[in-house]
Amino acid sequence: MSPATHKFAHALLGATFWLALLSWSGQALAACPGASPCETINVYRIQSWPTIQFDAAGRPLISIQEANGADEKAFKVAVSGQTASTALAIRYNVTRIEDPPNDYCECNLENNAKGCPSSLPPLQLHQCSRVCRRGNLACTGTGFNVKQDSGGKWYSFPAATQCGGVRVNWKKHSFGAVKATSCDWLENSRVIKRVSCIATALATAPAPSLDALFNNNAICPAIAEATLVYIP
Repeated sequence: MSPATHKFAHALLGATFWLALLSWSGQALAACPGASPCETINVYRIQSWPTIQFDAAGRPLISIQEANGADEKAFKVAVSGQTASTALAIRYNVTRIEDPPNDYCECNLENNAKGCPSSLPPLQLHQCSRVCRRGNLACTGTGFNVKQDSGGKWYSFPAATQCGGVRVNWKKHSFGAVKATSCDWLENSRVIKRVSCIATALATAPAPSLDALFNNNAICPAIAEATLVYIP
């Protein structure tokens, strides 16, 4: 074998090895992007119920797309005392790039810059869309804020930077700038329960952790997404 042929064969063998490694570990690499520190965390939110299945932009209201989610400390404050609530308590497992910028956005269900309460007639509710903003700017990056009332964190998860489709390059951009192929967060899974059950369980002493409540269906049964009946 000539030196040139040997060099080519060695390069081909190396490429084959790395392709095999990437194929085997692709999910792990995608979950923790190259040069950007990332974290996989549980966040929680309350979804009023019953509600419509999709907003006017086509986003599932059961998802965390274009919405805020709280950590355990903040969520416990949010659900405290809501033992008669008809709302859903949802835990999302998400992976997000955690390094700066971490500009937080407030997310709401709106129509023409006005909030859409869950009590709206169905026809009007179907005209509402989730909107995440920082001031007057559209949200272009996952961020967080520490709230004074609870001391816990609230996160924002803009639809514009959710991984999926053409958005496959894990990269966080400066606020106000985003590329169509870049993403900085991914929803891995979700568990749905009743706010009333979670609030009742948290009122006991000693109060269980949220993960204990979401992992144990004997205390608060999980709700299968396929059984949810939305407002037509």
